Amino acid sequence: MTRFLLIALTSILLSACSGKEGKINKAAHDYGVADAQTFIQQAGEMTDLEKEGFILGIRSNEYAYRAEGHDKAADLYIEGFESYLKENSDSLSKLIF
Repeated sequence: MTRFLLIALTSILLSACSGKEGKINKAAHDYGVADAQTFIQQAGEMTDLEKEGFILGIRSNEYAYRAEGHDKAADLYIEGFESYLKENSDSLSKLIF
């Protein structure tokens, strides 16, 4: 009976953690998309130096996720940014990638 309780508690804890991680991953992807949208909207008024600064900010956000131990979220953040940019701004995409 004790073993059953231990297994039940472990599975509950794991599912709670995976739910939180899933929310972080989803939010990170959405945040990447939002940053790409912002970049596209503002890029026309930015100097090249400001564009480079914005991209450094993107990498900084990626690093922040990794520093907190959320490697999957960091990957999804970058994927969200890159995919939105490639789909919606060919000129910026070519400039960066």
